[in-house]
Amino acid sequence: MAVNYLQLAATAKRLLGSNGTRCVLVNPPGNPPGNPPEYNPATNEYEKQEERFDGYCVVAGYDDKLVDGTVIKVGDRKVMAVLLGEPEPSLSSLEVYDKKGKILRDAYQVINSTKVSPDATTIILYRLQCRK
Repeated sequence: MAVNYLQLAATAKRLLGSNGTRCVLVNPPGNPPGNPPEYNPATNEYEKQEERFDGYCVVAGYDDKLVDGTVIKVGDRKVMAVLLGEPEPSLSSLEVYDKKGKILRDAYQVINSTKVSPDATTIILYRLQCRK
């Protein structure tokens, strides 16, 4: 029996949407990953606007035994998110809103991102390590 990963992705979105909270992934201006955006000193701005992708997430803390002060620091958050865009570790940020999706509650820098994609094509969700 084949597994329908598109259906699993839809279920993840539905469950995180109803039990989690609204979030927005903010990627740096449209440059390839690992290539920082171009700064224009004449206009005092970056050449391209940041990209914003809506999504839903659940934010949790790490177990105390996992906090080592180097890879995982005090205050880091473990986030499960369904996003319309792909996070760029160390460059992206994640804005987390209240349950109604109107008031910004927290903003985090994405430290690490792992795709949950059992068939290597359908992304069900992202596991993120985030830091304030």
